[in-house]
Amino acid sequence: MYKYFETMADIGIIAEENSLERVFEESARALSNLMVDIHSIDKKIKRKIIVCSEDLYGLLYDFLTNLLIICDSEGIIFSDYDVKIYNNGEYVLECMAYGEELNKEKHSPKMDVKAITYHKMEIKEENGKNIIKYIVDI
Repeated sequence: MYKYFETMADIGIIAEENSLERVFEESARALSNLMVDIHSIDKKIKRKIIVCSEDLYGLLYDFLTNLLIICDSEGIIFSDYDVKIYNNGEYVLECMAYGEELNKEKHSPKMDVKAITYHKMEIKEENGKNIIKYIVDI
């Protein structure tokens, strides 16, 4: 589950799931759905994404930023994600992302997300749920 909240010139996203890996997946889905309707994306392309960071905040930032870079530079948009997170002294996220080439006629772009921000970013566990909150620059 994810929902949006508004800030001055940005949009905030809150994702909530039962595990850390699932909440990272949901955070990515929310990002994709800001840009296009994710239900219009077919799973024609499979891409492995690996990011490393010393903390979960950096891991989330790098993961989502990689998705934006792939979309901007290669024109590929994803709708589904299988995430695994490991901690062996540093956090490692391995993701298999599924999507297709962005087609403006088929996908009807909604918003141009410029960047992920650290501003008010939160990653926490509360009442048995993992919650991620982050803001994107539009």
